[in-house]
Amino acid sequence: MAATAILLLLFAAAAPRLSGATEYTVGDSDGWTIGPSYLAWSQKYNFTAGDTLVFNYVPRQHDVREVTQDAYRTCEPAANQTVRAWASGRDLVDLAAPGDYYFVCNVTGHCLGGMKFSVAVAAPSPPPPPPPRAFPTPAPPPPSSSSAGAWPDVGGVSGLAIGMWIASLLSS
Repeated sequence: MAATAILLLLFAAAAPRLSGATEYTVGDSDGWTIGPSYLAWSQKYNFTAGDTLVFNYVPRQHDVREVTQDAYRTCEPAANQTVRAWASGRDLVDLAAPGDYYFVCNVTGHCLGGMKFSVAVAAPSPPPPPPPRAFPTPAPPPPSSSSAGAWPDVGGVSGLAIGMWIASLLSS
């Protein structure tokens, strides 16, 4: 029984990440570099809270900055306009919450040359309804005169459930 409880907790902890979060490689196979249209790239997708952006680039030739909307517009992020910064060459950026995110390359001239994009991140969809029960409960049989005063029928689904419960107790 304890092992079952631990497994259920592990599945519950993993559920938010497994429930549709997607990893997007910025620029697809081109990566984060001069040339691709990142505006066109970002408009191909619908981003949702929990998704991840992957920036692939040559370190020291490019970098990644999440900036304010003003810094995005001017391509001149001041220190107080940089929200987060990366420079590893393979950066994973979590889009943790709904809202607008703005990204630029801060190497001189790169942002003005097109290395910038913004994404609107939506709230995740509600989870789907639970699947139907594996063993639907059959309609009760009509009462008969011969069953008056007899014990209730414990066969069928209720008997199966009781049997499974007893088996789980015995295997503990």
